[in-house]
Amino acid sequence: MNAKRQAALLPILVAALLFPAGCTAYGPSSDFPFTRPRTVADFEQGSNRPPTEHTLYAMARLFSTEGRDAECESVLVRCIQQYPHFMPAYCDLAGLYLNRRRLDESVRVLNAGLRVSPRDPILMNNLGMCMLVGDRYGEALSMFSEAAGIMPEDARYRANMAVALGMMGRYAEALSLYEQIMSSSDAHHNLAILREARND
Repeated sequence: MNAKRQAALLPILVAALLFPAGCTAYGPSSDFPFTRPRTVADFEQGSNRPPTEHTLYAMARLFSTEGRDAECESVLVRCIQQYPHFMPAYCDLAGLYLNRRRLDESVRVLNAGLRVSPRDPILMNNLGMCMLVGDRYGEALSMFSEAAGIMPEDARYRANMAVALGMMGRYAEALSLYEQIMSSSDAHHNLAILREARND
């Protein structure tokens, strides 16, 4: 599959599926700064103390909503460097890279996070999504399966397993997984979308 098709397939596929597959994220930070500093330096000057991981993360989220991707990236990189055990920063930085079609960097960031927190199902799932974008369906399935084993109550991981299985042409297994989390008619609808994505 060529690079343009790789970049286009995932959002189309996710939008069409009835039970949304895709990346997962951590909840919003509860430690949002009361003022809206333009830069990290503005915050440090205003408070006379370095920002916490939650403040850096909230600032990155603010930059992201304003479309200031370069500043968002810079703050997330700093957050990871200063607070390497703060997993949401890895998740958001990888998502930023993936949205920019920088797949290798997204994979690198997620793997770095998994070295710090090897059983984090959110990072595993998102790494699986990167594998899907890169047509590495077997590796994607492995990541989704591991995430589902750690957090079986989250049906999104099983939905993503079904996507990977469908993209490998293993339709019966994909259908069986879908039928665990949705009606039979919806499961067949999703299977039809996966067949279409494979030009099958």
